[in-house]
Amino acid sequence: MNILFYASTFGADLWSFAHYLNEKPNVKTKVLLDDPDLFRKQGIAKLFPVDAILEKKSLKNSFFKSNGFKPDVTIMDNTLPLRAPSPYGFMLWHGFGWKGPNDVQEFKWLHRSIKSTWGSAKVPNKNFRWQCFGPWDFKHRTEISGFHPDNCRILGSASHDILRSPQPKEIMQPFYPFDVVGRKTVLIAPTWHYGEVFAHWGSDKDLFEKLFNRLQDYNANVILRLHDSFRYDSSYVQFLDQLSENHPNVYLKFKDKNPDNLLDMMVSDTLITNYSSIANLYYATGRPTIHIYPVKSEDEEFLWRKRTIIGMRKKTVNSVKYIWKLPPEEHGGLMASNFEMLLEQIDQALTNPECCKEKSKDFLDKYMLGADGKNRDRIWKSIQEVVIS
Repeated sequence: MNILFYASTFGADLWSFAHYLNEKPNVKTKVLLDDPDLFRKQGIAKLFPVDAILEKKSLKNSFFKSNGFKPDVTIMDNTLPLRAPSPYGFMLWHGFGWKGPNDVQEFKWLHRSIKSTWGSAKVPNKNFRWQCFGPWDFKHRTEISGFHPDNCRILGSASHDILRSPQPKEIMQPFYPFDVVGRKTVLIAPTWHYGEVFAHWGSDKDLFEKLFNRLQDYNANVILRLHDSFRYDSSYVQFLDQLSENHPNVYLKFKDKNPDNLLDMMVSDTLITNYSSIANLYYATGRPTIHIYPVKSEDEEFLWRKRTIIGMRKKTVNSVKYIWKLPPEEHGGLMASNFEMLLEQIDQALTNPECCKEKSKDFLDKYMLGADGKNRDRIWKSIQEVVIS
């Protein structure tokens, strides 16, 4: 079987499944990604090589079929090529997440792209499959997102198979500028949707200083991982650059310059995020996750939720800055609704690393097949069924 990965970001579930295929005989893989050379420099690529051809995405290989490598199936994470390069398409969506509503209207562009490549996913389609993280996700995708149940499969997250098995920090040490073996490391990974991380609580300039000072009390490292740098104002990027220079224990990363986040999850002892979907993956480590409640007014948030999610109908809203697909109270760790609470929860996470283990397990059991280590086997079986049948 020839398998093509068409990657928006070659990481998380796409990378995890591609690495899994290393051990499959008679399977050849090719990855189309934005910057193969940048990926080759990532720690994950050096420590755990993927046996695949890496090729830069271009208009030519997105639109025209390759003469040299003829894939049987194309695996994607959220965007599609202009033409189907293979008879079958398979979507490994890029995150479970909380943001929504992910309804038919929001996914209008996606349905259009699927229809133009492998045919409509709104009706039974033997040429296309959509991976779901669990029964709740299956229900949401089929009842809200508009995918026909025949095209959806409950498979879990490929990344969970990797993250549930700790790796020795010694092998990851060469890829970090501070001591990750003898000191604790905190990963701060906010989503980009709200601009400044602490804008609803005050000034990022003041609160980041207080946050880093608290972490310094524990002699803890900080990996500050943000989305693509171009999504932020240049003044904010400059502020973050200066902030990291002022704090030697802080390692600043942007997705467009450091695309892999799996190694950061492997090496870190605690995650802090404002509901980025990285949290759903990190739960598999069993380590503490602190969720920053990302809006100031709960009443405002609940009003948006009522108008968009309750009843599962699309309605006009006063603001679409933040809409929940899943209630923020549904999480697998701690939740901070103000900055002082965040500092208290940092104390809890760093002094009691088992504090979120049961809650993260409960979330995974309820929504993501329990991270049982068999997700990549399920994905592989589903791909074989669609290609070989």
